Amino acid sequence: MSEKKKVSRRQFLKTAGIATGAVVLACGGLGAAATIPPSVDFFEKQSKGNGKMKKVLIAYSSKAGSTSEVAKAIGEVLSKSGADVTVEQIKNVKDVSAYQAVVVGSLIRMGSWVPEAKNFVEKNKAVLEKVPTAFFTTSLTLKDDTDEAHAKVAGYVEPILQIVKPVENGLFGGKMDTSKLSFLDKLIIEKMIKETNGDYRNWDEINAWAEKLPALMI
Repeated sequence: MSEKKKVSRRQFLKTAGIATGAVVLACGGLGAAATIPPSVDFFEKQSKGNGKMKKVLIAYSSKAGSTSEVAKAIGEVLSKSGADVTVEQIKNVKDVSAYQAVVVGSLIRMGSWVPEAKNFVEKNKAVLEKVPTAFFTTSLTLKDDTDEAHAKVAGYVEPILQIVKPVENGLFGGKMDTSKLSFLDKLIIEKMIKETNGDYRNWDEINAWAEKLPALMI
């Protein structure tokens, strides 16, 4: 009879850590890829107000840049429609009451909006309920444009809709770039989860969604 191998505490924790990382990445759409700060340039108040233009805030949470680029694209559409637009990371937003319309965006991580974005909606619930508010979400689950995938992501977002009912709720594909990951994270993605690189954002869909907002918000 062969003797069972003993596993040291250090070996156990290492194995458990890898497994936990895999679960986080699998459930979260962007997962570990969402831990790298965005590198894109953002505009603030791209459309200069003259006192008569409605001020619109686009507040987003983005870890790897995918959601931030979507926020910027939405901001450009609203700006061209005559709004005084500010696109800003949620952590930098100081006063939501200064705006007459708000768009809030988040990536999906571990099957839900990231805590930062959810907390933002909860904290500003009273203000958001008084002005036109829209939500948008990015998720790698939507790399498959199927009813099942959309239903799954809609379920992820449902808790947010229970806090504030938006005038529009956009669900968009995300982006994966393993070149930005650590060796361990890349190994998990490619070997354990078998996720592949790709940009699954449909810009025509995103712009079409944004073009519906002026009639509802401005």
